[in-house]
Amino acid sequence: MPRIVLPVSDQQEPTVIVERKYKPDGSAREYACELVTRRPGLIVVRFAMPAGGEIFNAPITIPPGSISYGWFWARRPYNLYRMLAPDGALIAHRFDAVADVRLLAGAVEYRDLVLDWWVLPDDTILEEDRDELDTLAATGFLSPADVAAANRAAFEVLSRYRHIIDDVAALEGKLGIRQ
Repeated sequence: MPRIVLPVSDQQEPTVIVERKYKPDGSAREYACELVTRRPGLIVVRFAMPAGGEIFNAPITIPPGSISYGWFWARRPYNLYRMLAPDGALIAHRFDAVADVRLLAGAVEYRDLVLDWWVLPDDTILEEDRDELDTLAATGFLSPADVAAANRAAFEVLSRYRHIIDDVAALEGKLGIRQ
């Protein structure tokens, strides 16, 4: 199995970082991750998926031993997960519409704006949760500003997903994230 070399910022920061996602109902979900790197406006984390299976409501099966790199930008309306099999093969990318991203010393926090997009290796795009977004908007759990932000994320992801993915792949090389 290839070994992933993970550079960590030379600043003294915890190597464990929490990904904290606030759902529209106010609940929070937390995931313990490994800090890969921190740059101005960007945190990259690594999340191990030792059991694999059908996690994150994925439309695909994740092989045991896979990893996910989470890319969180302070000023983008989405985040990106890049999922790799144990042999380093690309499984899929997942984008989430987000708001209020906070890059903290021991955590990355954001509000989940419901919409997600899976991009499969053959460039098939699967949008998830549009009906849920509409329901939450109609019931007031999401404000008109949140719906507009989710739709801005949809526009950016759907019109630029290949460019975003290619930029992340190039940035992995510059940051020393290699298999």
